[in-house]
Amino acid sequence: MRTHTNRALIALGLLLLLSACGPGPVRRAADTPSQPVPTSSLTQIGTPAGPSGGPASPPAATATPSAIQPGLTIRADGQARPFDRRLLGTNVPAWLGTNLQRPEVLARTRTLGTTVLRLPGGSWSNSYDWLACELGDAEGCYWTWAARPSDLLKFVRATGQEAMWTVSINGTAQEAAALVAFFNGEIDDDRPIGIDVRGRDWKTVGDWARLRAENGSPEPLPIRLWEVGNEVYGGKEGSGTDCASWGWEDVWTCDGREYVAGKTEDGLRREGYLEFRAAMRAVDPEILVGAVGVAGPGEWTNWGNEVISTAGENLDFYIVHYYPYSEQPPGAPEVLADPQAIWPRVMEELNAAFDRHLGGRRVPVAVTEYNLVAFQELDNEQLMRRAVNALFIADMIGQMAEHGVAMANQWDLANGRAENGTDYGMLDAESAERYPQYYGMLAWSGFGEELLPLESSLPADTTLSAYAGRDATGALTLLAINKTSETITVPVRVAPGGATFRVTADEVRAEALEATAVTWNGVPNPADDLADAPPRELGRFDGVMDYSFAPYSITILRFTPTP
Repeated sequence: MRTHTNRALIALGLLLLLSACGPGPVRRAADTPSQPVPTSSLTQIGTPAGPSGGPASPPAATATPSAIQPGLTIRADGQARPFDRRLLGTNVPAWLGTNLQRPEVLARTRTLGTTVLRLPGGSWSNSYDWLACELGDAEGCYWTWAARPSDLLKFVRATGQEAMWTVSINGTAQEAAALVAFFNGEIDDDRPIGIDVRGRDWKTVGDWARLRAENGSPEPLPIRLWEVGNEVYGGKEGSGTDCASWGWEDVWTCDGREYVAGKTEDGLRREGYLEFRAAMRAVDPEILVGAVGVAGPGEWTNWGNEVISTAGENLDFYIVHYYPYSEQPPGAPEVLADPQAIWPRVMEELNAAFDRHLGGRRVPVAVTEYNLVAFQELDNEQLMRRAVNALFIADMIGQMAEHGVAMANQWDLANGRAENGTDYGMLDAESAERYPQYYGMLAWSGFGEELLPLESSLPADTTLSAYAGRDATGALTLLAINKTSETITVPVRVAPGGATFRVTADEVRAEALEATAVTWNGVPNPADDLADAPPRELGRFDGVMDYSFAPYSITILRFTPTP
């Protein structure tokens, strides 16, 4: 755990780096707790394949009509594309410990509708000795009070989610492969994992599957999504090549080529992404293994370009962490314009790097951490715990979907408050209170599985941001974010006309952007399953209606076809 003083020095260093590297924010997650908290088989991530075999570039988010009519028009006849529900992920850090067993935490996580839970927790991932923590070995596991792998497995199962795991880059490839066996293996699998570069024999796949069974989980989970290391580019000074004085991660290199290919120095072999991936996929060839990247490929001493070019065809997905502010944000209204500015630029730069290094192959992008402010200590206005963050998180999800991000994990489900009162979490780590950003994520849970073109006459960055969708039943959805202090009344249409729908509305509403509480369908603290705050019935709709979007609100309109 880092002290607040150390984190302040890191923040100063980031600002110096920002001035040295040119325009564009530098992102880094202060992803350790403020205080210790007490006691499907996937073959591809992302959009459909393009001509080169990678994901195709996403089509424009809106149709191109001859003249856009005032208001909002859902183009039900337009080209649909998948809305990957893995965009609705979050992080579950191991330091939540026994709080993960609390009934209200389980219930509120199930209701939230998140999909992929990233484990075991940010910077902890580079220090988390999975086997020592599983066995309660105090010599190898710094935090024996924290959640063990088997505890996290049970939480994933109890909430009906999918899991993603970040293995420690400081371990060995066979150690990571044994963890794949622990989660994914069968108890009668006698395939050997092998002896690692440090001379340790990691036995067989079945040995680790039996340990899982002995600790209460006879059946495999399994985990299909894996990362190698957390924010490796941010290694502490003296850790290795290219590491800066303001680094924060305990790693052995800050050079992207070494991270991927490994290095041997003074007779000691440090294994990289390629060796980890090979050993892990030898246990389960169906898993996908992501490599740590950065949003700007040339940032952090050219880290992203080095990772992409060195990994080449072995890059299953490319990992980005994004926090717009590594200093105090300018204020609540200003931050709401950020999502529309961030994602077109980020994805354009990444796709250009994929084209340059991979001959046109587009690699799925996974934003495995994002929130508003990189360092809790610099969020002195507590914006992450206020209503503005609900609107911000909701719009970030929409913009990531529109611009081709494959999956995303908000940081984090629950975290623990900083000394200045702010919190990264959607839930309070001790009381399970739902912070406003919980509802920003919840709003997307009923959006559907497809994105549809949407025509809008309103500025999305400053006024009304909106997204159209369709679910498996054929119902249409419209998610709209009113960023202003005024009610916005506009016509809402479905094109082409001729169909009739029953319309319902869910609404997240705040009295002010600075509010620390919001309402769900008018209820300030709804039941865990929202049973006391049902959608509002709006009646029948046959082509066009005027709708009033409340100030500082997120509205989800649902259009169910009727005879």
